[in-house]
Amino acid sequence: MRLRVILLVVATSSLVLVSFLVPLALVLRTLAADHAISTATAQAQSMAPLATTLTASELGLTVNLVNAQTTTPVTIFLPSGTELGQPTPRSAAVQLAAKGQGRSFTTEAPGGEEVLVAVGGLVGGNAVIRTFVPASVLHHGVTRAWLLLGCVGLLLLVLSVVVADQLARSVVRPIKALALAADQLAAGDLSARATVAGPPEVRRAGAGLNRLAVRIGELLAHERETVADL
Repeated sequence: MRLRVILLVVATSSLVLVSFLVPLALVLRTLAADHAISTATAQAQSMAPLATTLTASELGLTVNLVNAQTTTPVTIFLPSGTELGQPTPRSAAVQLAAKGQGRSFTTEAPGGEEVLVAVGGLVGGNAVIRTFVPASVLHHGVTRAWLLLGCVGLLLLVLSVVVADQLARSVVRPIKALALAADQLAAGDLSARATVAGPPEVRRAGAGLNRLAVRIGELLAHERETVADL
C-alpha cells in the first residue's frame, strides 16, 4: 500500500508538472525570439535615417562598424543595386520590401529570421535595410532556462516523493499495528489490543477490534462460569 500511495502521488505530480512546465518552456522560447527580433528591428530602423543622409561609402563604413559589434549582421540594398554590409543574395522578400514605403516586416530565412525595413526618399527608388537574426540568437538563453525548469521540476518531484512517503507511513503504520493485533487475537492472545491511531477509518477499525477482543473475553468468562455451574 505504501508503494501504491507513492506511485499515485508521483504520477499526479508528474502530470501537474508537465502541464505547467511545458507551456512555460514554450512561452520562454517565444519571448526569447520576440526579444531578439525586436532588437534587430530597432537596429534596422535606427539606420534608416543614415541611408538617406550619408553617401554610399560613408554608409558602407557605418554598416561595417555596426556588423563588427553585433551578432545580427546588417545588409543595405541601395536602389542602384549596390549592396553594403554583410553579403547576401537579394531575395524575393528584399524585392518585396523595396516596393514598400517605409514598411518593415519579418520573414523566415535559412538558419534564422530576417528583418526588412524599406527606406524611401532616395534617388531611383527605395533602399532596403536587412538585419539577419541567426537561430542561435533567436534561442539565446532558452536551453539554460529549460535546464533550470527541468531542475525545478525534478526537485518538486523529489519533494512530492518525500511527502508521499511520509503520508504513506502515517497511513500504513496503524494498519500494520491493527493487522498484528488481529493476528495475536487469532492466535489466542486475548490481551492483544490495537493502537487507535491514523486516519478516522483506521481508528474506527482499531476501536472496533478492541471492543471485539473485550467481548470475546467476556463471552469466554461467561462460558467458563456456565461450565463451572454445570
